[in-house]
Amino acid sequence: MVKPLQGSRLVVCLFEFFFLAAVAISGYAAVEDFRHERIPNKALLALLAMGLAYQLLAVSNFAGAAITFFYAFFVAVLLWFIGIWPAGDAKLFSILFLFLPPQLYSAQSIVFDFLVNTFVPVFFFMFFVIIARSKFSLLKEAVKYALDPYRLIMLGAILLGFIWFVMGAMQLLFSPFSAWFDYFLTLVLLFAVFEFFRRVLSEKLELFFFGCAVLRVLLDYSTIYSVSFIQEFSSMIFVFLFFRFFVLFLAFKLYTYSVPIEELKAGMVAGELIVRKGERFEKVSLLNPSLISFMSQRLERVVHNTNFLTEKDVKRIQKLRAQKKIPFASMLVCKVQPFAVFILLGFALTVLAEGSFLVLVGRALKGF
Repeated sequence: MVKPLQGSRLVVCLFEFFFLAAVAISGYAAVEDFRHERIPNKALLALLAMGLAYQLLAVSNFAGAAITFFYAFFVAVLLWFIGIWPAGDAKLFSILFLFLPPQLYSAQSIVFDFLVNTFVPVFFFMFFVIIARSKFSLLKEAVKYALDPYRLIMLGAILLGFIWFVMGAMQLLFSPFSAWFDYFLTLVLLFAVFEFFRRVLSEKLELFFFGCAVLRVLLDYSTIYSVSFIQEFSSMIFVFLFFRFFVLFLAFKLYTYSVPIEELKAGMVAGELIVRKGERFEKVSLLNPSLISFMSQRLERVVHNTNFLTEKDVKRIQKLRAQKKIPFASMLVCKVQPFAVFILLGFALTVLAEGSFLVLVGRALKGF
C-alpha cells in the first residue's frame, strides 16, 4: 500500500479508498480488455475523475504532478501514433500516472521507468513465443525486411541530422524542461518522425534530411566522432530496426489470419483496409500502421472503421462483395493481444520498486 500524506483520518481514508478503487477499476478494465478486446470508456472516465480527486488529497506539488502526467500523455500518444498500442491502452497508461505516490513525481525518469516495467515483462514473454513459432524462412524474411538498405540510410540521416536539429530547437525554446530530452525521448521522436515522413516523403525532404546530417557533421564533429556517440547512435538504430521492423514484421505475420468476407463479424480488428480508389476497391496492408497512414487512407475513402469492425462495417463489406464490387473473397484480421493487464502490472511494479524494477533486479544480482 502507498503511504499517504499526513492529515486527518478522513483524508487518509479517502486517499486509500481512491487508490484501492483505482486498482479495482483498472482490474475491471483489464478483464474487459481480455474478454472483449477493448477498454470501456466509462472505466477510463471513472479513473480520471478519481485520479483528479486523488491528486487533490495526495499531492502538494501539483505542478510537478501535472508536468509528469502531460509528459506521460505525450509519450502514450506517440506510442499510439506509431502503432505500439491502441488508444484505450494509451489513455489507461496516462491516467494511472495520477495514482503514483507523490514522491515519484520528482523523478525525471518515472515515465521511462513505467514503460520499462510495462513492456519488459511482456516483451520477453511474447518475443520467445514469436521466435518459437517462427519458421527459419520467416525469420530470414524479417531480417531482410528490417535491413532494407534505403531504410537504413534514411534512418541514419534522420537520427544524425534531423532529430539533432529538432531536439536542439526544442531545448532552446523550452530550456526549463531540457532535462526531459533524454535517450528515450530521442528514440520516441525517431519513431514519430519516421512514421510521419514515411507517408509524405519526397525528394526535397530527403535532401533536407541529408542536409541536416551534413550540417551536424560540420558543426558538431567533436561529438559524432566520439566513442560514446557512436555507441549510442548504433544502439538507437538497432533498437529502432529491431522493434519497429523485425519484431513487428514477425508479429504481423503470426497474429493475422485470413477470414472469408461472408464470415466477418463485428469486433474483429482489420489487418488490412478495404479502400475505394475511383471505381475499384483494393486492400491496403497494415503491416506498417500509423496515424498518418490512417489519415491518408480516410482521404482515399476507406470503407470501414480503421480499428474494430462494426455491424455497419460488416454489412457494407458483405454487400459490396455480394454486388461483386469487391474482387477479393477474404481479408486479413488481427488476433488482438490484450495489453491492459500488462499496463496494470507495470503500474504495480513502478509503485513497489519506486521506479524501474530492473534497478532492484540489478541490485539483487550484485548481492550474490
